[in-house]
Amino acid sequence: MTTAMRVGMSLGAVALAVLLQSGASLADVAGDTALAKMDEAMNRAQTQHFEYDVTNQEPGKAEKKLALVVRLKGEKRLAEFTAPADMKGTKVLMLSPTEMYAYLPAFGKVRRIASSTSDQGFMGLSFAPDDFQTRYGDKYTATIAADSGTEMTLVATPKAGQAQPYGKIVFKVAKDRMLPTELKYFNASGQHIKTETRRIITCQGKICTATEQKMVEHAKGGAWTQMARRTWKVNEPMSDELFTKRALEK
Repeated sequence: MTTAMRVGMSLGAVALAVLLQSGASLADVAGDTALAKMDEAMNRAQTQHFEYDVTNQEPGKAEKKLALVVRLKGEKRLAEFTAPADMKGTKVLMLSPTEMYAYLPAFGKVRRIASSTSDQGFMGLSFAPDDFQTRYGDKYTATIAADSGTEMTLVATPKAGQAQPYGKIVFKVAKDRMLPTELKYFNASGQHIKTETRRIITCQGKICTATEQKMVEHAKGGAWTQMARRTWKVNEPMSDELFTKRALEK
C-alpha cells in the first residue's frame, strides 16, 4: 500500500468520524429542542389554580378518597389537602426542585423535605413532589426515540453533573400541543419504577392541561393515585406571600 493510499484512508476515517459525531450532535439538538418546546407549552400561564378529586389505591387496602387544591406561580407550587378530615390542612410548598417544605397540622410545624426524597410519594400517594415539575430542559438532555407524525417519544437523561431523582424519563408527547401524555420513570439502575398517564387535554386559549393524571408504581405492587381535575383557573392574581414558609402555617 502506497503512502498516498494510507493518507487517503486516514483522512477518510477522520471524515467518517466527524460525520458520525455530527449526526449524534444533531440528534441531541433535535431532542433538546423538542424538550424545550414541551417546557414552553407547559409554562405559558403566569398562575394556575386547580382543585382535584384524588383516588389513592395501595395494595391490599381499600381505595382512599381525598381532595387537593394546587396553586402554581412560575416554578413555585403550593398543594393543600382539603379532605379527608385527618389530612385537611396538610400543605406542601415547592419553591424549587431542591427547596420544599411540608406543614402537618397535627404537629403545627413547617418541616423541610430533603431533596434526596423528592422522588418518593408524599402522604401515601404515588405522586412525589418532584413529579409535579413542569420544566425539564435545564436538568435533562433528550433524544428523539420515535416520531410517528402525531406523537413523539423523547428519552431524557440527567445532564452531566446533574444529580436528579430519576435516571431516565421517557415521554410520549402529543405533537399538536407538545404536551406529554405518558411519562415512564426509571431509577439510576435502569429499572422502570413508575408510569404516569395524562388524559383528556383541554385548553383556555393557548394554555392546556390534562383533565386526569394517574401514576402507577410498578416497584410497589402496582399502587396508584389518580387525580381528576374538578376546577381550573388560569392567570388569576396570586400574591408572592402565598408561597412562603410563613404562609404555610396560616
